[in-house]
Amino acid sequence: MSSLATQVIRTGKIESLHHAYGVITKPDGQLIRSYGDPHYATYARSSAKPLQAMAVLRSGAYQNFGFTPQELALICSSHSGEDIHINTAESIFTKAGISPDLLACGVHPPIDMESAAKLAAAGIQPQQIHNNCSGKHSGMLCTCVQLGYDTENYLDPDHPVQEYIYNIVKEYTGEASIHRGVDGCSAPVFYLPLSRLAMTFAKITSRPSRECEQIFNAMTTYPHLVGGNGRFDTALMEGFPGQIISKGGAEAVSAAGFIMPDGQVYGLAVKVLDGNYRAIGQMVLKMLEEVGFFQGSPPENLSKWWLPELKNHAKHIIGTTRTLLEN
Repeated sequence: MSSLATQVIRTGKIESLHHAYGVITKPDGQLIRSYGDPHYATYARSSAKPLQAMAVLRSGAYQNFGFTPQELALICSSHSGEDIHINTAESIFTKAGISPDLLACGVHPPIDMESAAKLAAAGIQPQQIHNNCSGKHSGMLCTCVQLGYDTENYLDPDHPVQEYIYNIVKEYTGEASIHRGVDGCSAPVFYLPLSRLAMTFAKITSRPSRECEQIFNAMTTYPHLVGGNGRFDTALMEGFPGQIISKGGAEAVSAAGFIMPDGQVYGLAVKVLDGNYRAIGQMVLKMLEEVGFFQGSPPENLSKWWLPELKNHAKHIIGTTRTLLEN
């Protein structure tokens, strides 16, 4: 069994080492590649957002409120808080006839540094809509409105909208019962085996249903709305247009569904065991290369993850990172 390890190399010597478990599966769950324990359980964190977004489609909210694929992409997102993200989020609330004041995801500055600086320069305090999870939360609130649920306490695991989402997640993962924790944005978060997470992304990418097709098309057509400037998920989907969906989460978990050159559909999930996100991009790319999704180097827009440069404060290049598949 292979394992995944990313070495951080400073001036020719290994300084740090990140180990990971990962898996690649078919939509039916058949294992194609495994790296360490393919059934290792972890919180899916934001990698579950495409599944949580299914509620907007299945409930009828998407059609009833006239949402667009761009708005659906934002509902799947961990956005950077750029103007395009905030404007799209505001559009979702306007169409549903509700206020962003209903959000309960908490406040943090935009992930995008330029957007955060722009707010600060204007003397504007970040609001909950700037939270990277506000798109997901807007989907939950719109689903509440569509199904006639009270929007108060919408993040409680026992709230009907969370039960609605929970049943969708169980359906797609094939898990009869899933432990739920509390995510950074206070929403329920799902504790899943990597193999089930990979299988779920493969299922979505194989597009057996209209809702899967809508999620896949929204994410692949509008990858910037799923992440933003300098974000790995966005770069990966832009680098391989129409061929892959990718959604990372906190504590260094990531999942993808992708179409191979021969047309086969696979899903991928990986978890860096120490939770350090700096290893994720190169690990995902290494797994994709090893299974034959691409040959040689990936597109140029992915070079900072494929061949990253370790720089000191004087901007001198003094090292790199290297991901190995070890037997």
